[in-house]
Amino acid sequence: MQIIQGSLQHITQGSVCALGNFDGVHRAHQEIISRIKIIAMGTKKTGVITFHPPPVSVLHKNEILFLTTRSEKEAILAALGVDFLYYFNFDEKFAQQTPEEFADLIYQSIKPAVVVVGENFHFGKGRRGNARILKEMAQGKYEVEIVPKIKDEEGVISSTRIRELLLLGHIPRANQLLGREYSITGEVIKGKGKGTLLGFPTINLRIAKEKLLPLDGVYEVKVEFSNQIYTGAMFLHHNQIEVHILGFCGNLYGTQVTIKFLHRLRGIKKFPNDESLKKAIIQDIQKITHC
Repeated sequence: MQIIQGSLQHITQGSVCALGNFDGVHRAHQEIISRIKIIAMGTKKTGVITFHPPPVSVLHKNEILFLTTRSEKEAILAALGVDFLYYFNFDEKFAQQTPEEFADLIYQSIKPAVVVVGENFHFGKGRRGNARILKEMAQGKYEVEIVPKIKDEEGVISSTRIRELLLLGHIPRANQLLGREYSITGEVIKGKGKGTLLGFPTINLRIAKEKLLPLDGVYEVKVEFSNQIYTGAMFLHHNQIEVHILGFCGNLYGTQVTIKFLHRLRGIKKFPNDESLKKAIIQDIQKITHC
């Protein structure tokens, strides 16, 4: 997948593109990606048009947490078979564009044949533009196809809804809406060594500060590194991430490790002594191994 930042390139001309923020690249986003591939029919290049930094991080001064970091989003889109990813640089000046200016910018910068957008997409100063307006403004330059909101039995599938589920610890439901297991990737760093003293050595992870973490608790997880997959028990508390990897013994300092969330086993508890904590860890592992 080719990554392009703000410049017209041959690969983008006459392409079929999805347009949006795509935080999480969840099932509704995947439906849009599927649609551009169907339209392209293998005869046109497919692309995703998005923004960096994400608009919400520019328009809102509070710290924003995301379902996917930039590198995670790029990896997922590449796996979905997109030919290119086009970034518009989103800053205060960009945010002041009128809907008309943005619709024309797409043509001048990319020259796509077709742009596919979700029904709830908004753009331009004050979010005055929407999918229907984009379709009107693009006439004579490129076609616009609008994908209706993707719903399940509980409502519209959205990044906001997935965030809420993760922050409540409802991991299986969030994973259903994502279409994959929610994951974090980080570097293994040195911890205090308390797990080793208890007989359950752990790895400590440092992750991107903008990455959303689920509700504090103890989780059943998958641990992936060096093309290997292990089962793990994760302790998550106030951005402290410790994972005991079942069946693994070794030094992973400096290694990039991906953690995939499966289930929340319990909340955080205080234990009166190390022996009580050790018993709780044993019970957590027994739940994971079902023995």
